[in-house]
Amino acid sequence: MAGMASTSDMQLDSLPYYDNDLEAYPQLRAVLNSQIAVELRSLLPKTPSQAPTNLAHLPPPRPLPSGSGSLLAEELARVESKRPLRAGEQGLDTTRYAMPFPSEDDLDDVDAWERAYKSSLAQLEHQRLRTVNGTLLQQLGANKWRVENFALENAIQRVENEATESKEVVEGVNRRRKADQEKAGETLARLERRWQELVSGNMQLEIGCFALEEELAVLQARHGELQQRLQATQ
Repeated sequence: MAGMASTSDMQLDSLPYYDNDLEAYPQLRAVLNSQIAVELRSLLPKTPSQAPTNLAHLPPPRPLPSGSGSLLAEELARVESKRPLRAGEQGLDTTRYAMPFPSEDDLDDVDAWERAYKSSLAQLEHQRLRTVNGTLLQQLGANKWRVENFALENAIQRVENEATESKEVVEGVNRRRKADQEKAGETLARLERRWQELVSGNMQLEIGCFALEEELAVLQARHGELQQRLQATQ
């Protein structure tokens, strides 16, 4: 990913496939959980209007239409506030899907009959289109459905193959990581044992040097005493 440091630029200080510190020292789990919580608090936004800091590499979201004259913005604001439609506000207009008959008071109203006539024409045209679509679907729908299913099956197979390949790549990377970390862990363990042996040898050597210095001091004192006696007898 762009903007992120490569593996060679990062300092790795743990071997997850090899280290067993949590099993050896269970008290470390509480410390790790607290550090993870601190890291999450630094990533998550403090207010809903702020974006998470770990998404800075993503492009900004597309702005929605704004302005007092935008019906979409007004409707989104209404839905976000969970406010129901007030009386008089226009919602979904279902009258055009019905074929109303003039009421008894409007039986002599030419405009009412005109509206009913136009509505009936719209419903008849809708029924005609449904009939045409049904006929076309009956004639061509089966083949079209087979072609679409064939294309969909090919797309699904392609995606499944890509997913399988990606999974194999990830598993290969994890296997190599595990092998590399186990090898590095064994090397570190061997070097640590060697270091402990050298430190122990140095300590033993230092203790031996101290003992020799004490013995040398005693011998030097004895040598000085003998020389004094020898001079006294001459």
